[in-house]
Amino acid sequence: MAEKIMVQHLFKIGGLYKTPDGKILKVVLSEVYNLRCFEVVDGNMVGKMIKIHPTSELAKSLVEVTD
Repeated sequence: MAEKIMVQHLFKIGGLYKTPDGKILKVVLSEVYNLRCFEVVDGNMVGKMIKIHPTSELAKSLVEVTD
């Protein structure tokens, strides 16, 4: 049986996370199959919504920004 994960416990709603390429993403919604994020530039959300599967390599590489 596959292990179930609680995505809501992995990522904070409203939290900022840094990608390996240096972008800052803000999580606006955490669902079982998607993290819905926006890139943050100079304190503002920009561009289109980015959907990331919570168990993908990209999601695993996100580092929470605590500053």
